[in-house]
Amino acid sequence: MHLVDMPVYYPPHKGGVEAYAHELHRRMLEADPDLRITVFTSAVGAEPGVERLGERWTVVRWPGREVISHYPVPYPGFTRKLRELCGPDTVLMTHTRFYWPHLWASLFAKRAGLRRLHVEHGSSPVQSGGWFVRFVAATVDLLTSQPVLRWADGVVAVSQSAARFVSDLAKRDAKVLYRGIELPEGVVARPPDDDGPVACYVGRLINGKGVADLLTATATLHRRGVPMKLRLCGDGPAAADLRASVARLGLEPHVEFLGEVDHDTALREMSAATLFVNPSWTEGLPTTVLEAAAIGCTIVATDVGGTAEIVDNGVTGWLVPARDPGALADALETAVTDPGREARAAKLGEITRERFSWQKTITEFASMLVDDSRDRPAR
Repeated sequence: MHLVDMPVYYPPHKGGVEAYAHELHRRMLEADPDLRITVFTSAVGAEPGVERLGERWTVVRWPGREVISHYPVPYPGFTRKLRELCGPDTVLMTHTRFYWPHLWASLFAKRAGLRRLHVEHGSSPVQSGGWFVRFVAATVDLLTSQPVLRWADGVVAVSQSAARFVSDLAKRDAKVLYRGIELPEGVVARPPDDDGPVACYVGRLINGKGVADLLTATATLHRRGVPMKLRLCGDGPAAADLRASVARLGLEPHVEFLGEVDHDTALREMSAATLFVNPSWTEGLPTTVLEAAAIGCTIVATDVGGTAEIVDNGVTGWLVPARDPGALADALETAVTDPGREARAAKLGEITRERFSWQKTITEFASMLVDDSRDRPAR
């Protein structure tokens, strides 16, 4: 069997969906020696062309342009190349509903009679950007995302929250398959014993990630006499505004921008912090929260997407409403002063490593690749 998977981004581009897809591919190839995988993705973050990751693992990168940040559109020739990659033994796979290439892949699969699976990583309408961006995103969901979901022969949701969103948007069921978590040997949380509390954030610097809320909450803690330091791993279009906010809030001595970092560095930063914080406005199943949980970090996060499927509020960590810097400040203060936080974090690590395993997920994916009867919509 030949799987042509179409995540819009792929490593070395950094992000949760691309990391998920890369690990999924590796695991599927290990489990099935007869499977071939071709990744058909954008050239953002790499050169256009063909890259071979293994004997049965090929990456084909299409040239295109990010007309809107993080939404690449391919140049002419995209359909011709997709047609060349697909044969009678091909199954197509798409990730996240609203990218234009995925609508085109949906139409292509429908016309060519190819089986297509879709993996939905989102769990809510777009939350970032101004009212116009959100209006456009909502329009896209109504006009194009619904066909991408409805025409798929099977839909996988990365969390229960994502499955509910698929049901609400497209009126169809999705199979919840949690991703597994794999970490380098010996990476465990070792928070500092002195020098005051340190919080770590890992992610893109865009307004939808809620980093401005985190800065406001940090300033609130300092006014309360809690001298928390903040280390931000990541970069993005909001970086300049966030640096200006740090200056305005008088936090320059307490906030460090580390810029874009590699995965190993991000894990080291997580493990060395007093706590890990994710203030995002929307998520599917947040990879950074999952990794921090598996390491055994103390976690404070917004209760969005599938985060509550990782962290049990008040038991293994703390969850707060999105866009609420006051609630975030209260939870951060509670976490850094809680004498039982390390025991909570250790329990969270144990639960996470047991619950989020690739073994069952890969078995289910393999079944969905060949099963033409399950979840097949009318054409």
